[in-house]
Amino acid sequence: MKIDTLLKKFLEEKKEVAKACKISVESIDFWEKRSEKLFAQMDEVEEEFIFATDEFIEDTCARDLKEIDFLMKRMKFENDQLDLLEEKIEELENKISQMLTAHAKKQKK
Repeated sequence: MKIDTLLKKFLEEKKEVAKACKISVESIDFWEKRSEKLFAQMDEVEEEFIFATDEFIEDTCARDLKEIDFLMKRMKFENDQLDLLEEKIEELENKISQMLTAHAKKQKK
């Protein structure tokens, strides 16, 4: 395969992975905003605990803890995906670098 064709292939693949990274970052941002909203809600409800029954407090905390668990798992998943995508970009950049180095050596001969 010609170097320009191969280079275009690698660059196109890198572009697609970069798009996927952008989507992951946007998703992480969404989940972070959602968790911030939940924590603000929890702070408001916590002020009402003084006048609340034990049952209300337990129900509220259990519901919020489930939501926090869900949010943390989701953000971990998104971060893990982003890590994989970043590794893929590094691999592609290494391939491009090695290919160009090999091509430059051939040109010197």
